Amino acid sequence: MISLRAKHPKEDLAFMDKLFTKRPQASWVAGEERITPRGTSIGGTRSNSYWVSRLTEEETHSDTSLLEDYLENIYKEIIPKIESLEAFLDSGGRLELYVSLYGSRNYGLVLNPGLLARLGAAGIELQLDIHPEK
Repeated sequence: MISLRAKHPKEDLAFMDKLFTKRPQASWVAGEERITPRGTSIGGTRSNSYWVSRLTEEETHSDTSLLEDYLENIYKEIIPKIESLEAFLDSGGRLELYVSLYGSRNYGLVLNPGLLARLGAAGIELQLDIHPEK
């Protein structure tokens, strides 16, 4: 699963909905009360603003699709919008591709240095969240 995540110390990130034409799976604004997805208060306030939306809807297998290809295609979709995000990034915002990886055995990834450089130059972070099966 690959998601796009945005974080900011205080700015409301509702503009991300329109910019990326995506509904978020979760979002909140810095200073709002902390609540569970079901609306139960868990005390305190949110320390930052957050927005997340899935870019892939289903799990895929590396035999049929390569993560590197997905990331390249996602980069091509995001990069035309980067100019619209300059103020967001310059004021402390962070944009991240969040990748959940699952596996029942040892495996490796080789990410193209050109793609990593382009992501970095655009201010896009890459987070790999690895879930080994037990």
